[in-house]
Amino acid sequence: MKGLRLVSVSWIALALAAPAWAQDGTGDSVVKGDIVVTARKRTETVQNIPLSIQVVSPDALSKSGSASLLDLASVAPGVNITRAPNESQIGITLRGLGTNAGVPSFDSSVSLFVDGVYAPRSREFSASVFDIQRIEVISGTQAALLGKNTSLGAVNLITRKPGNSLEADGIASYEFEYGSRRLSAGVDLPLSDTLKVRVSGLTEKSAGWVRNIIIDKDATQSDNDSIRAVVVWQPTSKIDVTGVAQHFFGKNYGTPAEFVQTDGTPEMLAAFAGYPGVIETKLDRVSESSTPFSGGEQKERLRVDKYTLTANIGLGEHTLTSITGYSDYADTALADIDYLPSDFARERMDESGHQFSQEIRLVSPSGQRLEYLFGGLYLRGTLNNTTVYTANYPFEPVPGSPFAGSEATDFYQVTTDYSGFGQVSYRITDRLKATASARFTHEEKDVDLGRRVLVPGFFSLAVFPPYAPFSMARSESNFDYSAGLEYQITPNALVYASYGKGTKGGGFAQSVTELDKAEYGKEISRTSEVGVKLSDPARKWVFNLSAFNTNVDGFQVVSFTGIQFIVVNTDLRSRGFELASYWYPVPWLRLFLNNTYADAKDRHTGAPIPLAPKWTGTGGFNVDTSLSPALRFKLDGSIDWRSKRYYQQDPATSPPGKSFVTYNLGVALADQSDKYELRLIGRNLTNANSIAFAFPTPFLPAGNQNAISERGRTIALQLSVKY
Repeated sequence: MKGLRLVSVSWIALALAAPAWAQDGTGDSVVKGDIVVTARKRTETVQNIPLSIQVVSPDALSKSGSASLLDLASVAPGVNITRAPNESQIGITLRGLGTNAGVPSFDSSVSLFVDGVYAPRSREFSASVFDIQRIEVISGTQAALLGKNTSLGAVNLITRKPGNSLEADGIASYEFEYGSRRLSAGVDLPLSDTLKVRVSGLTEKSAGWVRNIIIDKDATQSDNDSIRAVVVWQPTSKIDVTGVAQHFFGKNYGTPAEFVQTDGTPEMLAAFAGYPGVIETKLDRVSESSTPFSGGEQKERLRVDKYTLTANIGLGEHTLTSITGYSDYADTALADIDYLPSDFARERMDESGHQFSQEIRLVSPSGQRLEYLFGGLYLRGTLNNTTVYTANYPFEPVPGSPFAGSEATDFYQVTTDYSGFGQVSYRITDRLKATASARFTHEEKDVDLGRRVLVPGFFSLAVFPPYAPFSMARSESNFDYSAGLEYQITPNALVYASYGKGTKGGGFAQSVTELDKAEYGKEISRTSEVGVKLSDPARKWVFNLSAFNTNVDGFQVVSFTGIQFIVVNTDLRSRGFELASYWYPVPWLRLFLNNTYADAKDRHTGAPIPLAPKWTGTGGFNVDTSLSPALRFKLDGSIDWRSKRYYQQDPATSPPGKSFVTYNLGVALADQSDKYELRLIGRNLTNANSIAFAFPTPFLPAGNQNAISERGRTIALQLSVKY
């Protein structure tokens, strides 16, 4: 390993000298120009769309070695992502606002879409992050146009479509610090002038970044395999149909959680289990957790199948679009929730979900004085979750009643949505344009709940009391809207102002202790935003700045007291600004700076809220120049930063994550046509660490805290080929 690091450092040191002699290259440039997006359900460019949007390209993911949804924050500043310690549940916030991870029945306030189809669970979205065309990250309240649960923003992933010629490509990488491996490949098959197919696949084995000293393994390890087929049929110039089918299967092993605060109880329990002196409270990527019942470590198996059919039909100058989506997933997880070398507490979760959606919309031609679109959406989804908690602690909260027992909570929910939406834009003058959007949604949720005693005890009779099976239902109708003005000062200078209201429907929380109190109310967001987008005609530089203010009424949150889960609605607000900029001082060099400042607080207490650092951003450079008539040289460097952030709704209940800064560098050699590229990628080169997620240790006295470390330094060698 030391030898490898010396080689890596030597390569990086050599690369740093590159700009001095790269200036001799002529005719070199890094790709620049307009970036096309479909965030508002019609084709537009980033610089001409009056909202804050980030676009992540396949090239950006490749340069950073990103391979999962958790890596999105490294290439999309302002995005904060956390993963629950027990399962593949991911929480996403934008501008400091969003739904935390860990509650399976909660819909996310920052909605996830794959090819325009709503993905109700983050598990479904993360299974799709490979072979993509782009990822659009849209901030602010977007519910009027984008749809279900986009009250605080949206992330839209667009998969890669087949090309017009027979081509194949692949990426293989090996990470030296942890031993992770990844291989993805795809092939374009033009079967005829009207029919094209792309087949792609991914297989990866990710090694864990936390060492479990009890079982001598790393956590969290994962094995993921995915395959996708995309078929595009264009029988005429007025009709195109795209079908996408994807299968994903993944396995996770181990928990990265470690103790960071104790009151002596964990040490006593570890000694009781036969492991005296192993518990320590330093955040050092070392875990002392095991579950002998399951063979030593927690584990999870996830399967996701997704199908999408999109048809665009030209009706004169208008376009009629139909998007049909179906998804099906199953997840089984056995988790250690005492985080000790024992079987004092464990969780088994079996969950499955199905969703069918159908959207139809009619879009007017672009470039007219009056532009409009209108449509409707039908969605029906189910969520079936059975969670078994088992406890067997060697203490008695009540004399003669050990803290022991086992219970199973059953949760089955059916969600049905109907919505109609529309948007009208009118160019008042050649430079001034007004836009208004509206959506009416009717949602119904029906749930069956119950809790069974599997092993009687104080835990299963008093802490999580049994409930005979019962049903609840709720029905609500919501009207969301937005309005905005944009003024084109010059063809390359746009200013805009907008206001929007968005609603995330209420529902029922699966994880609450008192099931008869599982219902929670709707969440309403209101966002005001002003912004400016500036650039030169050739897009050699771009400067986009926006300021925002969001108020959330009835924010949905489940709080864990250490013993009980309680669902509440509270009120939040976030205000700040976003900056996205780049500059090409010379054709072969790109400098960039992106930053988000978000002052997000609870409106009642004034306290900071989870996953809401005040500052997040990235700055750096990209070099792309010729070494010879056959070879290109590329150098990419960045500094990513995040200020202190908290992880629980009451910030006093868990330690915060200190500010986190990483230094990243990548160097590559490629042929002039980019058919071959060999890249060395270094992330978090100083091996910095901070708390990525923190929570009270379940069922232990206050003062005992667990946390997950940020991923340490990684150095990967990546080979990309196209032919």
